[in-house]
Amino acid sequence: MADHELDALESRLDIIENKVFGSSEKDAFYPKDKKRPDECIEKLANIQEKISTATKNKKRIAEIYRKSREVQKYLDPAYTDEMTMSDEAKEEVIIAEEEFLRDQAKHLETMEELKSTLDSEHLKSTPKFTEKFEALSQIQIKQQDQTSDLTDEARKLLATYNNIISLVSRQFVHWDEVLTSIESKTTKTKD
Repeated sequence: MADHELDALESRLDIIENKVFGSSEKDAFYPKDKKRPDECIEKLANIQEKISTATKNKKRIAEIYRKSREVQKYLDPAYTDEMTMSDEAKEEVIIAEEEFLRDQAKHLETMEELKSTLDSEHLKSTPKFTEKFEALSQIQIKQQDQTSDLTDEARKLLATYNNIISLVSRQFVHWDEVLTSIESKTTKTKD
């Protein structure tokens, strides 16, 4: 059992070393041939021994260690629930939240029913099409800009057309007035 734990510890240390050092040469930072591998363990044991001898005859420190364990027990939410709530109170809380719990159960059932949809190939393959969707959205934005430009140009052309038609209409009205006045003069002179 100890060999298995030691192997697990060594593999965890290897993972940590890989995260810390990455692809760089870790032996450059702490060469193994200069120090003994169990030097760290010896130092930790030495520190533990110094702490225990320093606190050996100190009653207050031993009491603090004992009380810190009690404080951890009191901070545990399960323990505080046991102290503050009786079984009847817990039942009342559950009964009071019955509708909420039923709603949550319905939501969980719905999620369970929709799980097959969420695990479908269509949703799983969505990341594959992200680049295509981005390209299509860029094309759509470009086409919208072009459409906006064409709309502005069409408005300008319509405004120009309306101005020309207004001018031509005014000119025709003016010519009609001139012709009408000339005709009326010629009809009066003939009479």
